Amino acid sequence: MNISDKKTTLDDSAAIYQRREEKSDRAKWKELKGFKAKWEHFKAYYLLKTFIWVCVIAVVGYAVYEMFAPEKEQMLYAAILDRVIMDPETELLTEEFGAYISLDEETQEVRFDNTIMISNDRDGSSTQKFMAHAYAGEIDIVIARESVLTQYVGHYLRPLSEQLPADLYEDFSELYCYAAPENDDGTLGKEEPYGIYITDYVEGSPYYKEPIVLAISGNSKHTENAEAFVRYLYEKGPKKEELPES
Repeated sequence: MNISDKKTTLDDSAAIYQRREEKSDRAKWKELKGFKAKWEHFKAYYLLKTFIWVCVIAVVGYAVYEMFAPEKEQMLYAAILDRVIMDPETELLTEEFGAYISLDEETQEVRFDNTIMISNDRDGSSTQKFMAHAYAGEIDIVIARESVLTQYVGHYLRPLSEQLPADLYEDFSELYCYAAPENDDGTLGKEEPYGIYITDYVEGSPYYKEPIVLAISGNSKHTENAEAFVRYLYEKGPKKEELPES
């Protein structure tokens, strides 16, 4: 039986046999009517991709900036041991002392670093790091509890009489922390003022009841700014206790 002339169930011109042409994104976008329809289409197909690309560009841009941006000149580095001064106070000191020495924020910086933990340093890594920076002349000021700071007397801390001008040395005469360096034979040397009690001049950590002492590094590269910081504290004056509300 010859069925070649019979029609099939679906004619060759039926829609199932027709080639479908995909519309371009631009064409689909033009067909959308109104802001709401276009916004819904954008959210469904492009919002996440756009967000990811913006994040990638931002991260890459920041990385490139960090790589090629000139490093700021460090005008003062204060090593605050065992977090005797907390973040809000270090931020305040950075802002106020920067203004005090007319710091150029575009090219210069001062740093009050309270991340050096000496106490309970079981492997000695923090202590070694601190001493390495100190002997390299990268630390200008040390702020610590009295019992911690006096451990370094005679190593690289020098008496304040050798580091402060006569007027400033006299101004703090009643607040000196005295200590005696240990000689090579184990005996103690002459007791002299190696630090200044600044407990009343800064907002100290509530975790320590021991006095806070400031000392100037014996091989500071910024002795003028270290001296300026001591003068800034003196002019700023002791912290006044807040009076209770009446």
